[in-house]
Amino acid sequence: MNIKDRLLLMLSSLAFGWFILKANPTVISPASPKSESHIGAIRAVKSQIIMHDTIVSVKGKNVLFIGDSHTAADYGWQYQLCKKTKMVYLNTAVGGKQTAWMVEVVKQNINSGYDYCFIYGGANDMAGNRAPIKSVKNIQKIVNMCLAKQVTPIVLTGFNPLTCVNVAGRDIYKGYPQRYAKFQQLLVDSIQGAKVLKTHCISRTDCGDFLCHMTGSGHKKMCNFIISACRFKVY
Repeated sequence: MNIKDRLLLMLSSLAFGWFILKANPTVISPASPKSESHIGAIRAVKSQIIMHDTIVSVKGKNVLFIGDSHTAADYGWQYQLCKKTKMVYLNTAVGGKQTAWMVEVVKQNINSGYDYCFIYGGANDMAGNRAPIKSVKNIQKIVNMCLAKQVTPIVLTGFNPLTCVNVAGRDIYKGYPQRYAKFQQLLVDSIQGAKVLKTHCISRTDCGDFLCHMTGSGHKKMCNFIISACRFKVY
């Protein structure tokens, strides 16, 4: 092999080596200063995945239900939820009641003996032309009372009023679906210290009337949605 061929071979080898170096990503070794944060990030992600996938057993836990007619049915979602998870409950929901009334009910009933409090209100406030933010503040008051007693508050938004409520031809309810939708979004955006579940799992076919008082299928869907969202163990 002459000198010219040797030089060409050397240049080709250098070019190939440079190509391999650029084509492969840099691997951060355990000794690298960046590796600790990299490993920490991976551990954090794994921890979140484990926490998300953990099934929570609430068997024997005490739960308080706060609400109106959407929670008052004798064999409604709240009954089915507790039957499936084996929680023990007190249901204080009464049809036609607004969130200001619910605040007073919580004052009378909340205590540290409860583990959870499910809060599902606001429909009657919105049907009565109440400003959404005022009702959201009432829900926050309920949440705060729960936290003061070390009770875990869980707030439900309810069904999607824009698809489930049909107020056509009923002027008294004009604007109700829009107010209710705004109220629900405010719950999601502003409630502090509680898990807020956007329970838009109900379809119009699950509604028994124009205001979407749920039929059996609706209560079943609501129950199953909550179990899935809270990762509750069923029996």
